[in-house]
Amino acid sequence: MSQLLEATQSECQVSRTLQRIESVLSEHEALSPYANAIDVSVYESTVVLEGTLPTAELQQQLVASIRQAGVLWRIKNNVAVEATATKV
Repeated sequence: MSQLLEATQSECQVSRTLQRIESVLSEHEALSPYANAIDVSVYESTVVLEGTLPTAELQQQLVASIRQAGVLWRIKNNVAVEATATKV
């Protein structure tokens, strides 16, 4: 039973973390137009970011914004910078 409880707590943590990140992206002035272009997942206590953004500055703001939201997990930023990316 304790293993089930631990798994449930872990799943809740992942869910809350993903919700927090989605909220940050949707509310961020510069990143919100691209929020749907960023895929966020969790793999072994690491937040994995994938997708494309039009500038390196936005790519850097992405991780900084997630950190400001209180996400202390490791973040693997696989978001590419693509000059031709369009707003979604």
